[in-house]
Amino acid sequence: MARILIVDDEPSVCEALRRLVANEGHLASVTGDTAEARAELSSGSFEVILCDVNLPGESGMELVHEVVASGTDVAVLMVSGADDPKLAETALALGAYGYIVKPFRDTEVNIGIANALRRRRLEIENRAHRERLEQLVAERTSELDRSREETIHRLAAAAELRDHETGQHIERVSRCSELIARRLGLPHDQCELIRIASPLHDIGKIAIPDHILRKPAALSAEERRVVETHTELGHTMLAGSREPLLQLGAEIAWTHHERFDGGGYPRQLAGDAIPLAGRIVAVADVFDALVSDRVYRLALPVEEVVAAMRAESGAQFDPEALEALLTAIPEALAIRERFRDERINLRLVSP
Repeated sequence: MARILIVDDEPSVCEALRRLVANEGHLASVTGDTAEARAELSSGSFEVILCDVNLPGESGMELVHEVVASGTDVAVLMVSGADDPKLAETALALGAYGYIVKPFRDTEVNIGIANALRRRRLEIENRAHRERLEQLVAERTSELDRSREETIHRLAAAAELRDHETGQHIERVSRCSELIARRLGLPHDQCELIRIASPLHDIGKIAIPDHILRKPAALSAEERRVVETHTELGHTMLAGSREPLLQLGAEIAWTHHERFDGGGYPRQLAGDAIPLAGRIVAVADVFDALVSDRVYRLALPVEEVVAAMRAESGAQFDPEALEALLTAIPEALAIRERFRDERINLRLVSP
């Protein structure tokens, strides 16, 4: 049983259609113009509309256009006294399921309704199937994204642990880098890529010998040069991938120790020649290092850190990236509190 709306200004036609509909076990509502039809449609749900083309004041074609455009699951059958192929083609192009010419035979109407109901049901089922598939794809994509992000995080944490650091440091750098990117107005997708890729900034330290990386004393000039190679090593590890996330990780690993004035390493890039992601992570990395406890010193006061970093604007740091962080200090400190390290034992570093 279906609910069917009959829209026709000829009482005899309305009665004939109502009788046919009732004989097939359907429920029928009858209206004489488009205004009444709209009122019926707004107050109840229908599976099928049998609509005359020529109606008082407004064409039935207008009603068909509205019904189809509304996205409701209503099958429309046009009824017309004109056996006009062009008119029928127009009705079908608007979204009508069929075109019945008066005078009609009972079987013609019954077959038209049955076909319309069948097609309507199939379209609803197909749409539901597509939606289920899209949901499954979205869920699977989300799972893959989470797995990829966790893999990157654990790999980055392994490098940090070799350098007396914790996974919380890379998490803080990640979140602060995202914060700076958002403050700079970068698109959401780019901010997300920077958040996920930035923990890889020191991945090259995995290849630095333990006797240098974990040395409990100040490094010699030669040892310092070895440590600085972690930028190139990190780039070599990640470069060559077709994965945008790893491409960005390689770029960050290579450039996060460059200075805005050209005095950094490994390539002495300056200004805009340093990729933006590298400039962003450089600010986030230094900020976290200064406001966090280290095995050789306690965290510096925030005011002292802000003053010191502001003094390096345009020298060590990109002024815009630095300002983006400094104008969001409360958010940056909230990140530090959220991902706070466990207490660590201080050790003295000999000069």
